[in-house]
Amino acid sequence: MSRLNTILYQGEPGSFSEAAILSHWPQARAVGLPSFGEVVDALQEDSGAVGLLPIENAYRGPVYEVLDLLTSGQHLLDIRAEVVQPVELALLAQKGTELTDVRLVRSHPQALMQSRGFWQARGWQGEPALDTAGSARELAESNRPGVAAIASRRAGSLYGLEVLAEGIHDHPDNRTRFWLVSQMPVGFSASPLGLYKTSVVFDVPNVPGSLVRVLTHFSQWGLNLNKVESRPRPGVPFAFRFWIDVAGRPEQLESVVGQAVAEMEWHRVLGAGYPVYDQ
Repeated sequence: MSRLNTILYQGEPGSFSEAAILSHWPQARAVGLPSFGEVVDALQEDSGAVGLLPIENAYRGPVYEVLDLLTSGQHLLDIRAEVVQPVELALLAQKGTELTDVRLVRSHPQALMQSRGFWQARGWQGEPALDTAGSARELAESNRPGVAAIASRRAGSLYGLEVLAEGIHDHPDNRTRFWLVSQMPVGFSASPLGLYKTSVVFDVPNVPGSLVRVLTHFSQWGLNLNKVESRPRPGVPFAFRFWIDVAGRPEQLESVVGQAVAEMEWHRVLGAGYPVYDQ
């Protein structure tokens, strides 16, 4: 895997984005920024910067804010690699708090959704925060009785909180996939799985069969579409923009995508033949 010095992410120390960086690029310095927009802005402004952004949770679906940021405005960023990070959620609270004291839980909306079976069943209220680790830090700095945070066990250790419960995510194999993105190549490393993807967003004419004609190019070559997703099309009410991830050999993907774009009104290749490191 490529050696990288610094990788930007959204969040704070103890977040799962930081965990994904530390587990896949342990030699890199992980630098957190408050929002996805600020990460993308920093990557757009510095041609040498590299960032890691979550794109999809296995059970709660795509992180649409990230996709929309990557497909809007001036296109300077490309996907360089895909990694997957397990997401193991814990319930954290200030020292001395008992499980029976909790009335409200705070975390990133995705983490709240991923653990809804645990906290909703207890009749607690959920309150969204900017990120998981941030909710832990804010709780440690506050004096709010009856409030707990949902984050990683490491976040609890970093911010001096007690772990009231572990493994509170609804699915034991909960995980999130991330894209490593940058303007400039970071050095190609082969996928240990032998798996490569190309990701494309595109618009098609509003006529019968237009989407099928695009997708047929991939099926004719026996290529697997790992993702087909629709999003509202900017500036065209009730029309849709499509996102696909297709797996195959890099040279084969390049050829087939080149054929498929002839059927598209507009397209943007987010990443071409990038390696997938784990699933």
